Amino acid sequence: MLGDLQELKASHYFALIDEDDNGLVDARDFEIRAERLAEARNVTDFDAQAELRDRVMAWWEHLCAVADLDDDDRVTREEWETYWEALQASVRQAEEEKGRTIQSLERAARGTFQAMNMTDTAHVTEEEYAAWLEAWGVPESKAAFDRLDRDDTGVLTEQDLVMAVKEFYLSNDPQAPGNVLYGELPW
Repeated sequence: MLGDLQELKASHYFALIDEDDNGLVDARDFEIRAERLAEARNVTDFDAQAELRDRVMAWWEHLCAVADLDDDDRVTREEWETYWEALQASVRQAEEEKGRTIQSLERAARGTFQAMNMTDTAHVTEEEYAAWLEAWGVPESKAAFDRLDRDDTGVLTEQDLVMAVKEFYLSNDPQAPGNVLYGELPW
């Protein structure tokens, strides 16, 4: 069973992913996300749009593989909550299972970093993070960016994102910086 903070984060994230607000997450939600991300970044080159779309759709394929329990190519809110509960349970399991879960989250974090990183540098700027959040429909990014920028360098590294993703999915600490990965939580 999820604690209050985990339920809040799971619900917040589901609502962000469910672009068409139909109570389901499916491929179309990620297609819309790719379009919004290209628009937020002013990506007009067809090949660059296709590459961005492929990155976002790979994210969908991963999510579908781990959270679509009945293999109908969509994730219901119930399946989403079951997925989150399974993540929490797996880190309490034997070290081997915990290691696989952590590795999966780290892969997701690297994918998130790549999706944010418009310039293929070793870091994500505040502008890149803002464009990424804008594609999620989250209007305010400055406060979230400042919390995620733990060492106050003005950029986010891949390691910053790895820590943030693990905190977002796993932390029960309401002060954990990773809680704001997808914008401020609706407390």
